[in-house]
Amino acid sequence: MSLRLIIAVIVGKLAIYFSRIAGNQGTDFPGQLARKIYPDILTALAGHIQNGIIIVTGTNGKTTTSNMIAEIFRENASTYVHNRAGANMLTGITTAFIKATSLSGQRTFDYALLETDEANVPLLLQEVEATMLIITNFFRDQLDRYGELDHTINLIKNAVQGSRLELILNADDPLQSDFASHTGLKCWFYGFGDTIYDELTSADSREGRYCVFCGHVLSYERYHYAQLGQYHCPNCANHNAALNFTGHSLKMDPGIHFTINDLGLQSTYQGFYNAYNILAAVSVGKRLGINDDVIQRAIFNYQPRAGRMEKFMIAGKPCLLVLVKNPTGLNQSLSMLLLDPAEKSLFFALNDNAADGRDISWIWDADVETVARPEARISKIICSGQRSGDIALRIKYAGYSTDDIRIESRLQEGIALAIAEEGGTAFILCTYTALFSCRQIMLKMQKQSGGIAQTESRQQQKGGGE
Repeated sequence: MSLRLIIAVIVGKLAIYFSRIAGNQGTDFPGQLARKIYPDILTALAGHIQNGIIIVTGTNGKTTTSNMIAEIFRENASTYVHNRAGANMLTGITTAFIKATSLSGQRTFDYALLETDEANVPLLLQEVEATMLIITNFFRDQLDRYGELDHTINLIKNAVQGSRLELILNADDPLQSDFASHTGLKCWFYGFGDTIYDELTSADSREGRYCVFCGHVLSYERYHYAQLGQYHCPNCANHNAALNFTGHSLKMDPGIHFTINDLGLQSTYQGFYNAYNILAAVSVGKRLGINDDVIQRAIFNYQPRAGRMEKFMIAGKPCLLVLVKNPTGLNQSLSMLLLDPAEKSLFFALNDNAADGRDISWIWDADVETVARPEARISKIICSGQRSGDIALRIKYAGYSTDDIRIESRLQEGIALAIAEEGGTAFILCTYTALFSCRQIMLKMQKQSGGIAQTESRQQQKGGGE
């Protein structure tokens, strides 16, 4: 037992405590501090995981997917380490281990469940001996930070070669179709069969247009959304891998009901992209041999957290907080509005800090025209954040009435305006660096109005949180 390791753990725990007292999330700095004291702390603490270290990555949905897997572990009474706050770099993951372990750093756990950024996968694999890597999807996201998508994908493929990892891959994403042949690793595939929500054409499939093997234009039989769908290459016969975990009989009303293999599932989540998150999480649970009834209860009980379609009740009005960060995610969030037949208000906070990506041109790649469709029934749109004028201009050019667009760069005032509108749900969309502030504002407004968050209500019914 190393004295420096113990000191690093104690200092890290103190840093977490004082960060929380100061009103910060305390996710990155404690890990950063502890790593300076004992650089191998993550490797040392990860050595106490008994059944496996699971890494979740991908462009969209990794936080929700990892949180759903955590719910499956919780329902299964498994012990685990999880960076549930979404701090997915090495420092945040180190903080999660420090928070979970004992003062001596010797506590053991069944699993470690680690969400990480795609570009961080190689670095994480250098410090922990992972057993499973699950990939949600690959979309263009913050090119000014990460570069072109094929570069990021190749980083992951090269990093996993020679490891003992099992890969759980999205068979509907053509950008993952060469992982098995490139890496030589054991691969398990999840995906959807035909659904009533599929389309025969798609204007939002630029990432999956070309075959990863030969570069020929792919042919699609049907699109689920974006480049996810049933595809084949006319030149080299590349096509969807055979499925180990198949989603079928999908129904969104607007909650999600569908079957994975022969397991029926129900969730209060909304949107096709969240059906994929459920499918990915359940695939992990089934691969680990967790009982179907445990998985079924976990998905039914799981409630959104930390801005991933988190629900609030403010002044008697339901409010939904949704993170958006790239064209595909925004498209799916806007499509979700069409499933709600009631009149609604929309708040959109657009920031361009480093963590958001300085380049906001992605809003012109998204199908913002959805907001102008009559069936969306949006009564008013409040544009906020550092680039409130930019998103207002985009919405104007989408064909939405300028009489119903309001610019309010201040977050609290903008959210209040959206909630004050008549109608049903207020949808609060925001980019990454606005998320925590918006959530704190909504929690405060909810408390002042006497409401209670759906997540808090469910935790009270279960006798507390994690």
